[in-house]
Amino acid sequence: MIKNIKLKNFKVFEDEDIELAPLTLITGINGMGKSSVIQSLLLLKQSYEIGYLELKKQVDLSNDYIDLESAESLCYTMAKSRTVDVGITLDNGDSHQWSINASDPKQKILDCQYTGNGNLSDISLFKNDFIFLEAERWGPRSVYNKKETRNYNTKLGIQGELTPAYLLDAIANNEKIGMEGMKHPNVVDGSDQLYENLNAWMEEIVHLPLRARVTEVDESTVKLLYNIEGSLGRSYSALQVGFGLTFCLPIVVALLKARKGDLLIIENPEAHLHPAAQAKLGMLICLAVHNGAQIIIESHSDHILNSLRYSFKKGILTNEQAKVLFIRRIIADGKVYPDLDYIEIKENGKLSHRPDDFFDTWDKMLTELI
Repeated sequence: MIKNIKLKNFKVFEDEDIELAPLTLITGINGMGKSSVIQSLLLLKQSYEIGYLELKKQVDLSNDYIDLESAESLCYTMAKSRTVDVGITLDNGDSHQWSINASDPKQKILDCQYTGNGNLSDISLFKNDFIFLEAERWGPRSVYNKKETRNYNTKLGIQGELTPAYLLDAIANNEKIGMEGMKHPNVVDGSDQLYENLNAWMEEIVHLPLRARVTEVDESTVKLLYNIEGSLGRSYSALQVGFGLTFCLPIVVALLKARKGDLLIIENPEAHLHPAAQAKLGMLICLAVHNGAQIIIESHSDHILNSLRYSFKKGILTNEQAKVLFIRRIIADGKVYPDLDYIEIKENGKLSHRPDDFFDTWDKMLTELI
């Protein structure tokens, strides 16, 4: 598990140590570095995938996971040195750091120096089962590609675009869920089939009796369909049902296929979901962490936050299993700086403190209304 990210001169961060937990919720003011934290890991991931980190001692700023454009965009604006440091520390004590030469502002492939101990292949970020689902995911489509259209990708697609094809194979191969504790209690005979559990969890999350189906269209595409109870057995194309169903489908599949020790990064899991569905999905995320996955979430949803709090109240997550990182802005000397504030969740679900602008908009508006 990744325990710490060290960033120096990386985008908005001059010098920061970012603490991670099995479940880390990153939230806060727009433009203050939430995405930058995730991008630091994705920069390493895409550079590792193409062999640059180990073979060439380089990083690639512009590839299939993220596009950081150039060294000028990568480097902290007020940096005195044109060296960018990205480091990670694992819970077993292994540490890895890359010092990146950003002296040429227009370059996209940059030389770096590595210092550290341990094998890179042992890091969950670099394993094949790593999942990243970005905010700009695929919604309903008439058909979905069966094969990757990128040079490399996660098994579900960075935008979730490969999820229907993955499901088709999972059904054919009778794939099991990755962790025993992710079984849905209502699945008949306690089946550990990924497909059966997917439908049970989706029904609970969206509060609609449905079954997702995937059919092969031709050798390169598949079609995603939904059967809804009470519709006389009719199948509906993904285009003909609620947008949120298909938008959250890759997240639920990712949680069910995850194994102990896997790393998942999910941006805005709440997108296009009713508040009750957001809370249910948040609880499923907490259950996956309880069973051994590490998950990093970027979210603006108070329903996702409250699902974390509720999981503490119910004993699903305990002690140091979750961190809430609130990133706000500080203005000093005419400059804007990010400020990292870690908010602790207590055993009863209460928060250690509530800084200004931390999910307090409704309270402020209610005060005005009253």
